[in-house]
Amino acid sequence: MKGNRFYFFIRALVIPLLHFLYPYRVSGRENIPAEGAAILCSNHVHMFDPLFIATSTRRYIRYISKKELFDNRFLGWFFRHLGMFPVARGGTDMGAMRTMLSVLKEGGVLGIFPQGHRYRQDDHHQLESGTAIIALRARVPVVPIHVRGPLRLFRMNEITIGQPVALDDLGRIDAPNVAEADRRLIEGIWGD
Repeated sequence: MKGNRFYFFIRALVIPLLHFLYPYRVSGRENIPAEGAAILCSNHVHMFDPLFIATSTRRYIRYISKKELFDNRFLGWFFRHLGMFPVARGGTDMGAMRTMLSVLKEGGVLGIFPQGHRYRQDDHHQLESGTAIIALRARVPVVPIHVRGPLRLFRMNEITIGQPVALDDLGRIDAPNVAEADRRLIEGIWGD
């Protein structure tokens, strides 16, 4: 799954604009696997977070996003052409779950913001359990990313890409293993 031209065209347009508005430096780019399936798991402080991450790697990232963003006809078209797909929040969306697993099975990169909402001050360290469930089911590298918030206009911002979080020792998908996976993801993202 190499990506699509539209995604990389938009990515190329965004890079200079993003560097102008929110200059940023990225550390740990080498922690994103150069090939094969992976989950990029980031905190969420700004609507531009997907752009920061997309411009930090040459890999094509399929983002999951809240269903409401696809309600507008133009935005829905735009997001779908970027490869994004919707999830219904507040419950178990089996369609989104199947899409995520399919992306990973094909060797793609999945971008997830497991907090479920944006927290501008970067002070919310809880995750929805869906990411841990997908990670435990797919058994692919899970790369934690921290976007230091709040983002500052025209001032240097920092994105840290951590080493993949080890989840291989966790067995079946049950409440204790999901809780432990969440704890490790939180530690990977925030270094707690």
